Amino acid sequence: MKKFNKQLTPKVIQEVIGGEAVLKTSVSLYSIADPREAEPHSVIFLDNDKYIAAAIDSKAGLLIVGNKFKAEFINHKTNVIFVENSYHSILILMNHWLELEKSSFVTNIHSSAIIGTNVKLPEKISIGAYVVIGDNVSLGKYTRIDSFCTIEKDSTIGENCHFYPNVTVYENTKIGDDVNIHSGSVIGADGFGYILQEGIHTKIPQIGQVIIHDNVEIGANSTIDRGTIGPTIIGEGSKIDNLVQIGHNCIIGKHSILCAQVGLAGSTIVGDYVYLAGQVGVAGHLEIGNQAMVGAQSGVAASLQAEHKYFGTPAREAMQMKKIIAAEGSLPDMYRLFNKIRKEREQE
Repeated sequence: MKKFNKQLTPKVIQEVIGGEAVLKTSVSLYSIADPREAEPHSVIFLDNDKYIAAAIDSKAGLLIVGNKFKAEFINHKTNVIFVENSYHSILILMNHWLELEKSSFVTNIHSSAIIGTNVKLPEKISIGAYVVIGDNVSLGKYTRIDSFCTIEKDSTIGENCHFYPNVTVYENTKIGDDVNIHSGSVIGADGFGYILQEGIHTKIPQIGQVIIHDNVEIGANSTIDRGTIGPTIIGEGSKIDNLVQIGHNCIIGKHSILCAQVGLAGSTIVGDYVYLAGQVGVAGHLEIGNQAMVGAQSGVAASLQAEHKYFGTPAREAMQMKKIIAAEGSLPDMYRLFNKIRKEREQE
């Protein structure tokens, strides 16, 4: 359950999300909850008929219900707002509530934080316990840096960012506005580059950087390596799940999705609106076209065309791969038939 500092009435919420309201009680609302944990000051929403009973029995003070369930809730005991799409409406409400939270944003720099020289701090900033900020770092307003984070020198962080505890940002990293980075993630570590010289793996210096554009979210324990010379780039609006590895000099386009345990080898280019499902592995120096989709546990060994669906190892177009899988099921019978024919020919 998420509780907000600002309280809203059902009437105000209707003004925010629209819809048809049937209001029966006066209540101050300050949380969004699951139906099972809801309290009288909670808002819940219903978009799936599997949860009708839970919504009816809920203690919530306001229900946001899809129009398709109107018959079940028109005479409900408490406040209801009927909307076309309850899932979209609750997203609008959550974003509205979060925007209201900004107006009560309190600047707080914990006494244990270590802040270097020539650091640009806005009037509105939150820096938690034992945070370390290097020299020449610039932080945007309304940004929140939680406890034990490290931001190394010469880095730039935009406005309204949130770094959860134990995030590490290496030097000379550039991060845009509205970027959320979850705990344990490492941004800007050295790319994995070595050259064999006289029997010794000699490290190639990694002097590039990481550039993360606006409205990006990075899950827990993910890693984005800095470029060898040029930058590693994460495009606007892209979302990266937990435990994702992005190698040096990769470029991720706009609004792409990388699910858990995706691994990109160095210099991979991923287009806009690409979807990589869990555990997809991509070899280096390949290109995945705009709006391509790659199924879970696929191994990408060659560049993929835009607007196609792929899966398997090696990744093939989905329709072709389905035919291959179907054919594999017939292999035992085909093998028996082959042996039968071979024996008959040997006996001729």
